[in-house]
Amino acid sequence: MTKKAIFLLVIVMAIIAGAITIYIMMIPKAFYSKNEIIENTNYLNQEMEVLDVIQLDEKTYFVPLLSNDGESYGSSIWVWGGWKWNCIGVTTASGPQIVVNEENSYIYWNVHPKDEVHKWEFYLTSERNYSVTTVGNDNKLEVYYPKVQMKHSVEFGENSYGYIKIPSEWKEVIGSFDSYPAETGIIPSSHSYMYHWQAYNDDGESVRLEHTFRHGGGGSYGGNYFFHMTQLFPEDME
Repeated sequence: MTKKAIFLLVIVMAIIAGAITIYIMMIPKAFYSKNEIIENTNYLNQEMEVLDVIQLDEKTYFVPLLSNDGESYGSSIWVWGGWKWNCIGVTTASGPQIVVNEENSYIYWNVHPKDEVHKWEFYLTSERNYSVTTVGNDNKLEVYYPKVQMKHSVEFGENSYGYIKIPSEWKEVIGSFDSYPAETGIIPSSHSYMYHWQAYNDDGESVRLEHTFRHGGGGSYGGNYFFHMTQLFPEDME
């Protein structure tokens, strides 16, 4: 076999080995057991147990947690990192939050039952805005962004935890603002949106998550996977 043939053979084998490696990295392995989840969860400031293991999609898991004293309701989010499952977010107390992984978006929560949440209302909001962009030497492009306030209601359910997919209507609205600028490159494609939640009890009264946050909240979030949600009070709505 000539040197040229040997060289080509080595190149082909390297390409095949690389393709096999990439293929192996893309396929998630079986997720951790409950004991392995606790062993691989970082930044917990108290002893926690796993309430459930919920697969959001092929590469994302939501794990609701409960402290050993039964007072702190936390959660952890896991994504496939190529070779193993990585904990990208963990908290001992929080309201609803948004996780995004490879264009899949979810709202998830785990709150104290004593807060007596019966229904969630989730909101996508954006304030009115107006911008003027200069195109070339003489032309000005004026853009008006209307106020956005979209609501999505969800019944709480029997468990302290749960999740939903981000409403498709929200994605359509966000895309309607950003698709044209992305195509032309003229108008800045960034537009500010806020995500909120509101909780109601059986009597339809707005409630705060006082028991959920009674002992404060602690944890860590990594990467660009999360969008923070804040409570929206009735006086803040139009």
